[in-house]
Amino acid sequence: MLTLFAIPKAFRGQINTIQRNAITSWTLLQPKPEIILLGDDAGTAEIAQELNLKHIPEVERNEFGTPLLSSLFELAQKTGKGPLFAYVNSDIILMGDFLQAVQRVPFQRFMLTGQRWNLDLARRDRLRW
Repeated sequence: MLTLFAIPKAFRGQINTIQRNAITSWTLLQPKPEIILLGDDAGTAEIAQELNLKHIPEVERNEFGTPLLSSLFELAQKTGKGPLFAYVNSDIILMGDFLQAVQRVPFQRFMLTGQRWNLDLARRDRLRW
């Protein structure tokens, strides 16, 4: 099982739509990964409940209020059930071939990185999964 985890920004304005589209795309992956949303920004608890995802509001932060990446990874690994973990930015849509790519890695221990493609949804009338 793969565990995806992220710390969304507040669900306001255009970022609301972008993050909802991205996180919803994760729920459509097959086999369905475990998804953990971290942080207490506005709307995070609500979308976690709406999509039946795990939510961890308390995240360790530095003196400026910035979440610590080490805290995110630690919380995900303590809470997650799977042997594989993937941190994904909350605005990244994952397509159906994402899990196939992960499964093709011939190592038990690995770190995989990717590159995003920007997609102007205002110019597309329908996104196909």
